[in-house]
Parts: sequence; structure tokens; C-alpha cells
Amino acid sequence: MIINHNNMKNKLFIVLISISLFGFGCAMHKDVVTLDNRIGEMRLRVVTAENEINRLKALSEGLRVRADEISRAGDEKEKNLRGQSAGQRAEIEALKENISALNGKLEEINHLLKQLSKTIEESDRKIDGRLVRIEEEAGTYRTYKDRIARLEQYLSLEAKEKAGTQDPTVAKNNDQKEITIQITEDELYASALKTYDKGNYSTAREKFQELMAKYPESDKMDNCQFWIGESFYQEKWYEKAILEYQKVIEKYPKGNKVQAALLKQGLSFYNIGDKQNATLVLNELIQKYPKSNEAIVAAKKLKGFK
Repeated sequence: MIINHNNMKNKLFIVLISISLFGFGCAMHKDVVTLDNRIGEMRLRVVTAENEINRLKALSEGLRVRADEISRAGDEKEKNLRGQSAGQRAEIEALKENISALNGKLEEINHLLKQLSKTIEESDRKIDGRLVRIEEEAGTYRTYKDRIARLEQYLSLEAKEKAGTQDPTVAKNNDQKEITIQITEDELYASALKTYDKGNYSTAREKFQELMAKYPESDKMDNCQFWIGESFYQEKWYEKAILEYQKVIEKYPKGNKVQAALLKQGLSFYNIGDKQNATLVLNELIQKYPKSNEAIVAAKKLKGFK
């Protein structure tokens, strides 16, 4: 029996291939199962990973949102802080301006106080000077009054001496004349002035005195008294004139002859050499009646005294 080796070989090869394929098929089946298992595991891991990724994304998103909120809050807070800081800076600048203005006011007040202090010092000096002058004038005024009192005393004694030597029959005759002669107030005043203008001062004086005795309510009383003083002044009997002018000043302060009486009294003092009292009387005239013509004359006379 002839054995066909080639066929045997082929059959053997086929058997071997079959065996190999069977073995390989078994091996392939296991590998597929293993691979499927691995793929399943990997899919599970992928799903798990995706879930973790999604969780992480969500967490990240939450953190981002929170970060944005914090950032916005920080920005808002920063804005507020900046606003507050700007407001505070504005207040500080305003305070600085107010302080600067106050400093300026204080400097101005200090300057005014210094000026006021100087003014007060000057006023004190002026007041002291005025007080000294007032004391001097008071002393002078007392001297002036004393001088008038001495003149009155002297002239009263002189008048008494003359009255003592007067013939009583003459006085009686004069009384009889006053009774028999009846003239009006105006006529008597006009007659006295006419007599004065003629230079008959003694007679004029008697007529003025007669008018004052007969008409004591006359509105010419101050004029009569002034002209009596003038009659003595014209006779250069200045001491007596001073006393008569003083009666005008004291008895008729609202009359129209006070300014003239002050002027002539001041001149009378000057004429008897009493410059001190003359200055006092003329200054009094200027102070009391500064707009009068007599005050203008007095001012010129005072300039001549120097």
C-alpha cells in the first residue's frame, strides 16, 4: 500500500491548522472577553472621569462666580473707600481753608486790637491833658470868680463912701423929679441911648437904671444892663464894667446881649492886665456861641494875646 505522503502532509497540515485555529479560536474568545471587560472598565472610568470633570467644572464655575462676586464686592468697597477718601480729603481741604481764613481773621483782629490799644492810649493821654486843663481852668475860674467878688466888694465900699458924702437934699430933689416926670418905657429907653451916644455916660446910666426900676418886667432889661456896663467901659472903669457885664450873663442868660457881654468882659479883663481871665472868658464865648460874630472877634483877639 502505497502511502501518499503528500496527501498525508496535506491532511496533517489541515489537521494542524484546524487544531491551531481551534486553539487560536479559543484563545481569541478569551481575549475578546478580556478586552470587553477592559473596555467596560475603561468606559466606567471614562464616565467616572466625566462625572468628576463635570463636578470639577461645576465647582470651578461656582468658585469663579464667587470670585466674581468677591471681586465686584471688593471693587464696590474700593469705590466706597475711594469715595470716602475723596470726601475726607475734601473735608480736610475745607477745614484747611477755614483754618486759613480764621488765621487771617485773627491777624486782622490782632491788628485792630493793636490800633484800638494805641487809640485808647492816645485817648487816655488826651483825657489826662484835658483833666489837667480842666483843673487849671477850674482854678482859673475860681480866680475869675474871686476877682469879680473882690471887685464887687471894692466897688460896693466905694459906692457906700460916695453915698455917705451925698447931699440928702439932692436925693430928695431927684425923687421929686421922678414923681413929677412921667414918660413911657420906649421914650425913656430911646432917651437913654441918645444920651449914651452923646457921650454923657453917667446921665445915660441913670436913665437906664430908671427904666429898670420903673419897668422891671420890660423886655429891655438885659439891654439896659448891658449899656450900663458899656457906659463904665467907655469911661475906662473896667472893674465896674466887668461886674455889670456879669449881671447880664447871670440874670439874663437867654437874652440877646450875653455874647456881647462876654466879649466886652473879656476885653475889660485884658485892659486891666488880667490876661488869664480874659483868655478864659473869650474861650467860654467861643465854646458856647461858636457861630456868633462875637466869637469871631474873640478868636482874633486871642491870637493877638500870643
